[in-house]
Amino acid sequence: MQSSIPVHKTGEFFQNKKWGFYVVKKLGSWLFALVLLLAFAVPNSNVQAAGNDSMKLVVDGVEVAGYEQPFLSHGEVLIPVENLFKEAGYSVSKDKGVVTATNSQLTVDFNASAGKILVDGKKADTVFPLTLNNGGNYISDSFLSTLEGFEVSVSDDKKSVQVTTNRVKDVEGFLEKMLDVDLNSYSATMKIDQKMKTSNPEEEEIDMIMDMKMDVIQDPLALYTSTKMQMNMDGENLDQSSEAYLTKDGFFQYDSMVDKWIKMDDELTDALFDSSVQQMDPLAQLELTKKFIDGIHIYEYEDQYVMTQTITNEQFREILDEVMALLPGLLPDETTESVIQKVEGVSVDAKATDSEDAVIEEETTEEEVTDEEIADDLESILDALDINIEEFLVVSTIDKKTLFPLEMSGVTKMTMGIEDETISITQLISGAYSNHNNVEEIKIPADVIKNAITMEEYLKELGLDEEEAEPELEA
Repeated sequence: MQSSIPVHKTGEFFQNKKWGFYVVKKLGSWLFALVLLLAFAVPNSNVQAAGNDSMKLVVDGVEVAGYEQPFLSHGEVLIPVENLFKEAGYSVSKDKGVVTATNSQLTVDFNASAGKILVDGKKADTVFPLTLNNGGNYISDSFLSTLEGFEVSVSDDKKSVQVTTNRVKDVEGFLEKMLDVDLNSYSATMKIDQKMKTSNPEEEEIDMIMDMKMDVIQDPLALYTSTKMQMNMDGENLDQSSEAYLTKDGFFQYDSMVDKWIKMDDELTDALFDSSVQQMDPLAQLELTKKFIDGIHIYEYEDQYVMTQTITNEQFREILDEVMALLPGLLPDETTESVIQKVEGVSVDAKATDSEDAVIEEETTEEEVTDEEIADDLESILDALDINIEEFLVVSTIDKKTLFPLEMSGVTKMTMGIEDETISITQLISGAYSNHNNVEEIKIPADVIKNAITMEEYLKELGLDEEEAEPELEA
C-alpha cells in the first residue's frame, strides 16, 4: 500500500489564509500534544572517549571523558565548565562567547571577554577567567563549592577531582514513587509562544501565542479547557477563543470563528477515552520511561525537586514509534480507512440482443485497512515530512512533600520538509499546576449539549468539506 499526501495543499499552505489558518491551528495542537506525550520520555546522552590527562574529572561517580580535563594552577584545581555541567545534566549553550549552564533553578553565565561570572543574574565575587585554555572557560574547585547543589573534593594524590551534585541517584525509584502519588484531579495554566517560518523568502513568519486554562479529573476521565489564541499571519492579526468539554457525555468544543459549539464524532470521543486509559496505565508509563531514563536529571532542593528532560532527533522518532499505535483510533474514518475495490468477475446478460448494449456487472468488495497498515501509512507521512528535532528541553518543578507537579517550562525547535520548502518551528512553553485533588466535578452545560452542531456542519461553516479538512490516504 502506498500513501499519497495532497501536495497541492502544501504548496498553497501560506497563500490560502483560511486553509493555512486551519492547518496551523491543527499543527499547533499536534505539537502541543506531542510535548505532553513526551513529558516523561527522555533519551540517553553520548559519552566521548576517555582522555589520558594527569587529573580525572568524576561527576556523581562517573568519569567524564573528553580532551579538556582538570589541572592544577597556583594551588587551585581548574575544572572545564562545559564538560562539568553537561555531565551534571545541565543545559549548556553558547551565545556570542558567553557560555550558559542552567537547570532552571540555578543558572550560571560565564563571560570570559567581560571577565565575569553571573550566578542567577548576579555578578559572582570571583576572578574569571583563570586561564586562557579553552577560551578561559575553567572554574576553580573553591568557586564550584559555593554553588548550590555542588560539593568538590580532590584526591590526596592530586590525580582526580570528585564532584558530587544534588541529583537524585535512583531516578527509576523516584519515577515509581511519582506514579504511585494519589493525584486524581488538578487545574493548570499553559502558555505557548510559537514562531513558524518557511525557507521561501517571499513568505512571512507566522507568530502564535496560545493561553490555556484547564481542569482535569483522571478517573473517571473528564476535562475542561479554555483557550485564547492570537496569531499574526501575512501581516494580519487573527484572534480566536475556544472552550472544550470531554466527559462520558461526549466531546464538545466551542469555536469563536463560527460562534457555535461543535459535538465531535462519538468515534473520536471513544478513541480519546481508550487512549487515555492506556496512557494512564502506570506500568505502561514506567516501561516507556525506562527506555530513556539515562537522560532524566532530577535535582533535590530544600522544598522541591527540579526535573530536566532533553531529547535528540533519533530518540524523538523512537518515541513516536511507541505512540504510533494510539494514533489510528484518534483519526476520523476518512483518514484512517480506505476502500479497495476489486473486480471479481464480469458477466454478460444472456438475454442481451445484438441491438442491446451488454450489461456488465462489476462485483466489488470492501476491505477495511488494518491498524497496522494505517500505522505504516502514518509512518510514511512522517518520513515524507522529514521532521528534525534541533532542541527539546522540558523542566518541571515538583513539590518535595507531596510529589505533585508545580510548574513546567520548555523549549522545542524543529524543522519539517514539505516539498521543496523547509518549515522551522520554535515553541516556548510555560505552565503551572494548582488545585490538586480539589476539582470535584466537570459537567457539560445542558445548553451546550442541546445547541451543538455536528462536525460536518462545522466544516461547512468554515467553508471546508471533509476531503479538504483531512489528509487523504489512498490505496
